[in-house]
Amino acid sequence: MAKLGAEDEQENNPVSLTEMKTIIKSLHRTPQPQDSYHLLSRPQQVVIFRLRTGHNRLNQHLHGKLHVVPSPMCSCGEAEQDTAHILRDCRNHQVLREEIWPLPESLHNKLYGPVAALQKTTNYISRSGLQV
Repeated sequence: MAKLGAEDEQENNPVSLTEMKTIIKSLHRTPQPQDSYHLLSRPQQVVIFRLRTGHNRLNQHLHGKLHVVPSPMCSCGEAEQDTAHILRDCRNHQVLREEIWPLPESLHNKLYGPVAALQKTTNYISRSGLQV
């Protein structure tokens, strides 16, 4: 059958093999639902992902997992520097936190809420000067 097919006159197709593969793949790809996380820009997604997972540049992770810093304590001296402490309690960033979240906001909403809540969180991290 292959020999018979090869002997037939082939149609002239202006689409390259690479383009055809892309077209076929796009036709069979199921659309992903767009949750609030995926509506963020890529740099914002990185910040939220690092805060959610704890794999970040905060002292708790750098000390506990990587042994890069001598202590997991925050520079405020009150607690270990982790996501919850930075977003809720750290006195070093109290003024900024009250500016961004004038009303109390749950930690869950700051990390898993709607797009506006996630954008506030990334804005807070950016303005605080923290590297996550």
